[in-house]
Amino acid sequence: MNKRYYTYFRLIILISCIAVTLAGCAAQGSYFRIDTSLQKEVRAFNGGEYISLARLSDFYSLDYKYDTFTQTALISKASTKLVVRAGSDRALVNRAVVKIDRPVVLSGNALFVPLTFVKTYFGPLVSYLPPRRPVPQVEGPKRFSIKTIVLDPGHGGNDPGAIGRRGHSKEKDLTLQLTRKIKELLENEGLRVIMTRDKDVFIPLPRRSEIANKSGADLFVSVHINASRSRSLRGFECYYLSNATDDNARALEAFENASLKLSGTASAERSRLLDKTLWDMALTENRLESAELASSICDSVDRGLAIGNRGVRSARFYVLKHANIPAVLVEAGYVSNKYEELKLMNPEFLDRIAESVVDGILKYKREYEKTEGFTRI
Repeated sequence: MNKRYYTYFRLIILISCIAVTLAGCAAQGSYFRIDTSLQKEVRAFNGGEYISLARLSDFYSLDYKYDTFTQTALISKASTKLVVRAGSDRALVNRAVVKIDRPVVLSGNALFVPLTFVKTYFGPLVSYLPPRRPVPQVEGPKRFSIKTIVLDPGHGGNDPGAIGRRGHSKEKDLTLQLTRKIKELLENEGLRVIMTRDKDVFIPLPRRSEIANKSGADLFVSVHINASRSRSLRGFECYYLSNATDDNARALEAFENASLKLSGTASAERSRLLDKTLWDMALTENRLESAELASSICDSVDRGLAIGNRGVRSARFYVLKHANIPAVLVEAGYVSNKYEELKLMNPEFLDRIAESVVDGILKYKREYEKTEGFTRI
């Protein structure tokens, strides 16, 4: 083989490799093409082409949920799930972090995503490809299952929490009694339970969140007893994370978060497993499931317990804000109400509260395990 022929042969190989590479890139770029009728709705931001995520989801009949609290959107269909956040150049695609070439834009209370992101990741959502043959299902562990729950008895040690009108009942004691009953019932159902405390000790709020985040648990339930300046207030409440909805919720939020001062710190790092941006994106999905759990518990209490049910509420409790799994905070009655305080001091009444809370958790578990993590279409 002479030198000239060898050079020519190398050139042919090089051109072939470039052609294959370009073909691969072109194939990736054409994986999903937006319908031509949507082209007129493309807008320009900072030199890039964008389209409204809500409009895209509506056009292709995707499940779209937008959380104004974190400015984060969840787009899903079947088992495919995308999470994006205003101002972020990253997204979660089926819980995997991906880089976006341009950040998501918030304009007029609507999220806009780059066309390049849509082209790359929306194919599985729209499912325009020919369906695959069904694969026989083999019995085994469910992908979406609930096996471990963290229970968090509020307050403890030098933090008594709310104190009853007569001064005999303390929130830290009642929450520990009630949580132990809930733990026993859940374990009887085959669930693994982790307690943030199992005796009268003070556990700082950051440590409670850390226990939840490092445990590998599926749910976090913080148990408290309520109190109010208004002695007529009574009843059961269940909170999930969002802005406080009324003056009573704001006051309760301040009270429950006040124990941060006892730990000598007013703030803590969010989960080390996720940076701030990704934590906020994951938070959206957790809040949706937290709201479902809170609703399930309140429904169960309404059916099975002779106590006023004040329903599902929202507030920015520290332990909810810093848990990166679905989390709720139960307020199981008011010790500031003399009638309800007497009930709460009765072990049999605590038994019935525990049963109702557990029934609600198990109902949520059954519904959750029927879905792909509540990503319904």
